[in-house]
Amino acid sequence: MMWRFGALLLLGLATSCESPTAPGDRGLLAEARATWQAQNRDSYNFELNRNCFCVLGGRRMTVSVRAGAVVGAVYLDASGPVEPALLSYIPTVPDLFDLIQDALDRHAASFLAEYDPGLGYPTRIEIDYSATTADDEIAFSLRNLVFQETSAR
Repeated sequence: MMWRFGALLLLGLATSCESPTAPGDRGLLAEARATWQAQNRDSYNFELNRNCFCVLGGRRMTVSVRAGAVVGAVYLDASGPVEPALLSYIPTVPDLFDLIQDALDRHAASFLAEYDPGLGYPTRIEIDYSATTADDEIAFSLRNLVFQETSAR
């Protein structure tokens, strides 16, 4: 009787396990990236919330990207601009697509990505690379992305 129960338990566990990243995640990423790239714009502002045990973790900010590079950011809690030395820790939209691709390639233990339906940029990313490692989780939320005109000089 115990053997039968153990076998059923193992069978149930084996069939209930799913890949943390579904095959459709790669398709959604490719589709969103193509939508983003079709905009053909590399200057924009957006609100970013980064949650992690890392530099700038837990800080909400407005980010300015010009010609594909982060050129500035301002904390939304009214404490002023992000220090220039920390700007390299702030991702652009293409950086976030690369982060998502990396999570898929590494078969993260837990993964979620959502994309803006019109512009394609990631609006929400949650990654836990290892279920057995503490504090390796990272999450981003983006909103209010607005394209900026670049001036020709």
